[in-house]
Amino acid sequence: MIKFGFGNRAKPRTFDYKPRFYDPAKEELEARIRKYNPPVSEDENMDNVKLRIRSGLHHKWQKGSIKTQVRQSNLRLLYIIIILFLLAFLLLSSNKFVVLIESFSN
Repeated sequence: MIKFGFGNRAKPRTFDYKPRFYDPAKEELEARIRKYNPPVSEDENMDNVKLRIRSGLHHKWQKGSIKTQVRQSNLRLLYIIIILFLLAFLLLSSNKFVVLIESFSN
């Protein structure tokens, strides 16, 4: 029987391994060196191909991510400009602003 609803559903267990010592700079350097060394065996050649594909996809993903962040920041800036323009229009069109300016000039 199928259970419908949004009740308590069992969540799958996750693998949560955290290494004690991890140096991302060293790992990146080893990957770059491995990429340019000539392959010794067919397995190593396949590993190099997988590494090149993975790095290419990672690079393209980062480009797309930057584009979306720029687009979001541009929209946010546009919203802020519109809100400030509306606030300025409301302040300048009200009588209270004119009265305040006249009180300072006296």
